[in-house]
Amino acid sequence: MSEFAINLSHENLDNVFIEEDVNTVFNNFLNTYLKIFNSSFPLQKIYSTHNNKPWITTGIKTSCQYKRELYFTSRDSNNSKLKTYYKSYCLILSKVIKAAKHLYYNNKISKSNNKIKTTWVIIKTETCKNHTNKGTQLINIDGKLLTNQKSIASSFSNHFLTVADKITSNIKNEKTSLNCNNSIHCFHKNFKIPCSNMKLKYTTPKEIEKIIKSLKSKNSHRYDGIPMKILKVSTPFITSSLTHICNKSLLSGIFPS
Repeated sequence: MSEFAINLSHENLDNVFIEEDVNTVFNNFLNTYLKIFNSSFPLQKIYSTHNNKPWITTGIKTSCQYKRELYFTSRDSNNSKLKTYYKSYCLILSKVIKAAKHLYYNNKISKSNNKIKTTWVIIKTETCKNHTNKGTQLINIDGKLLTNQKSIASSFSNHFLTVADKITSNIKNEKTSLNCNNSIHCFHKNFKIPCSNMKLKYTTPKEIEKIIKSLKSKNSHRYDGIPMKILKVSTPFITSSLTHICNKSLLSGIFPS
């Protein structure tokens, strides 16, 4: 994190201020920022093992590992006492795992607000009988029941293909009822009080900094891959550039694409 802040503080962002086109200005800033970000935080592959059995604790894992070692030892040994000990150990470990599983599900049900639903979810999970969605089986179209999947799909398709024309037709009928053939004339006729002009003030580095600080510090990110935590660390070094981009956008009336 400190390396990123140092590299960003030493970076020259003059290419943001020399261009006139808003899109070029924004792209210059974003490309420079992402170059430093990607060099400071390179992507790394993480191999994670997902545990589908949350009741398997660290102690149980250790015991399972010991059982495996004990198996190989007893397999290659002629010691009857060792073999008996191995069988006894397996039996005890099996009981411990069952007890841990029982305790886990009991706690899950007791803490649930809907105990019946939670119980059925557990039953379906254990019996591998998860619910599968079979889709729309029946639909009523103008009083006619359709059960054929192709007919149902065609009905939905026809609806979305014609809905825009129906809305446009309704708008035209409303205009006719208001005797408004001309849209501008209709607007002035129904809204006699003139609308006030909207004036946007230029932003300042202080305002940009205040907005960034008000955002929640999260690890989630947008398409650019920059988390909010990193953006907050960058604040002292990018507020001037962001202020220039925002004011350039307000002045030209163009939002960076």
